Amino acid sequence: MFTNLISFVGLAVLAWALVHVTRLALRNQKAKRFDAAAYGLVPRDQLDAGRSGPPRDEPALRLAVEAACGGDWEPAAGLLASAADDADWEARWRLVGVFADIAVEDERWLRTWRARMPHDADAVVVHAHALLLRAWAARGVKYAQETSDGQMETFAELLPTAMHAAREAARLAPRDPSPWITMVAAARGLGLSHDEFNGLWAEVTARAPHHYDAHWQALQYWCQKWYGSHKLMFKFAKEAAVSAPAGSLLSGIYLDAVHEAVLQDGDEAYRTWATKPMIARVQADLAQADPDDHRLPPIRHLLAATLVKCGRYAEALAQFRLIGGWCGAAPWTSANDTVVAFDHARGLAALGSGRP
Repeated sequence: MFTNLISFVGLAVLAWALVHVTRLALRNQKAKRFDAAAYGLVPRDQLDAGRSGPPRDEPALRLAVEAACGGDWEPAAGLLASAADDADWEARWRLVGVFADIAVEDERWLRTWRARMPHDADAVVVHAHALLLRAWAARGVKYAQETSDGQMETFAELLPTAMHAAREAARLAPRDPSPWITMVAAARGLGLSHDEFNGLWAEVTARAPHHYDAHWQALQYWCQKWYGSHKLMFKFAKEAAVSAPAGSLLSGIYLDAVHEAVLQDGDEAYRTWATKPMIARVQADLAQADPDDHRLPPIRHLLAATLVKCGRYAEALAQFRLIGGWCGAAPWTSANDTVVAFDHARGLAALGSGRP
């Protein structure tokens, strides 16, 4: 009798699993054919995978980029100096990234700048980060076992040079967290110990305690594939999120941690780490944030994906409406087809929310 009961329970569980899988398959098929416009969403043929959100109108930056590409360094120098004067370290770091990217492709304008003003801290800050970007570009984004010996040798040669330049930049610009963020980004490539990394991190937070991109770089160090673990990564992300001022958007770093865990463990990571309190904190900060903050769209994408995976479809649909037709962001960019992945998630949110 007891054996028969076990068999009956086993069959019941199997039947439930089959029904669940069938329903999931049907829902996925419907999501691929849903009417986006009926739910107030941008039609799928108008989706743009090139950006995470609408382009910002920044004429001064546009002109400075054009000037740098043409060999003129002075407009870039002016923007960087202005951001430093205002102690707007988030804006300054964004500029450092833009001009470092240009220098990786063509550094003649930066060499001219450094020759004309050899002790200009801003030029050294950009140069240091450009060296770091060049090192990571040489290595590539694959795991070490999938990277050639030649790539690793070039990486090993360039990275200490970038670190040395960043230390020189930090000496010339003692208030600026940017050189220290460059060092934090280099730390995982150099294999620095936890104590060594914490020393660099203390220098960053002494200057900019709630700097989003700095936290993202640190999160990479603490993740499982580098020198940490899921436990250490989420401890870091949670402490950052709860310590930040309301509306600062730093709570979004917790969603970056969830995405990193998903890349390692698959969708099970959503059920393990996407807790209700942390999702609520992100939602509250998004509601209070400056609508022009450039970090809003990437965080909305991560939040929308998390809400879909947690079965909170109506909330996810609200985020997709705010996102619009832009889909060039994580987690969709990790899929084989960015547009298909984004559109499928929208479909699940729409259909799961009920009738339009």
